Amino acid sequence: MFSLMARQCNQCLMSKNKIVSDARRKQILRETTTKDCAFICHKSPEHTKIACRGHYDATGGGQLARIAGRLGVIVEIDPDTLHPVKKPEGKPHADNQP
Repeated sequence: MFSLMARQCNQCLMSKNKIVSDARRKQILRETTTKDCAFICHKSPEHTKIACRGHYDATGGGQLARIAGRLGVIVEIDPDTLHPVKKPEGKPHADNQP
């Protein structure tokens, strides 16, 4: 299972309301690109890893996200409640596969 925020939070790294400096944002993007990995949303509860939706939409979320998408094991999490989002029957979860 790969947990992914269902939508960008109000302080998303990829938004103008981000909580880090532009320099730190560039560093994070460089690191996640080099490692081909997802960026974990700062709203993830302790000991939990929920991928940032903005980063996922912009980059594909890294190798693990791509594999999870192909396997159909991405679970979208509501950033406000931190509970899984129910999808209508027959509708796939996020499938942003580059």
